[in-house]
Amino acid sequence: MPVRLQELHPSLVHFPIALLPAAVAADLLARLTDSDALAEAGRVLMPVAAASAVVSAAAGLVAQEEVRAEGVAHDLLATHRTLNVALTAIGTAMAAYRVGVRRPGARYLAVGLAGLGALGYSAYLGGKMVYEHGVGVKPADGLRDGDSPELAPGHFGEAARRAVRDVETAIPTAVEEMRAGDLLPAIGRDLENPAALPPRDLGARDEGPGAPESIP
Repeated sequence: MPVRLQELHPSLVHFPIALLPAAVAADLLARLTDSDALAEAGRVLMPVAAASAVVSAAAGLVAQEEVRAEGVAHDLLATHRTLNVALTAIGTAMAAYRVGVRRPGARYLAVGLAGLGALGYSAYLGGKMVYEHGVGVKPADGLRDGDSPELAPGHFGEAARRAVRDVETAIPTAVEEMRAGDLLPAIGRDLENPAALPPRDLGARDEGPGAPESIP
């Protein structure tokens, strides 16, 4: 069955989710056991983890423009995006540092462990978007345009054009929302959807004085 544009991000995100903990764990164990082999594994794994995070983040921007996220779902998406942008930047910096260092120090490991905590929370928010709020779920009206092109022969050109358009739209949207202070809006909010409202109706539920602005 062909993959669609919004399905790339959840498919690719497993790589940084697996590789970043593996790289940090290898370096942590190397420090505890004085193992050169584990230290080398950490040195090799971190750049691969960072590269996979960059690819996953780009796919996330594409998905942002394909799905419908309003109200609480939008807050989840914005917080998830902010955390992932920060984690991608931190992972890239860690990779650049790690390549030239035989064994990292305690500060590097502390940053890595903090990053793992943020990674776990961001993954939780991603799951909450899908399983609680139906973001990206076609039967829940969680897609903006009904569906996106298939990544299959005969559709690659259309999918590529759509992906480029999505990224061109997603970056200004993300920058504008961040400038407006929409960085971690899900923190401290009730993230549940007990009425099982579709994403289109979640924005209407949250309308009112002080309600967050939805993605159009």
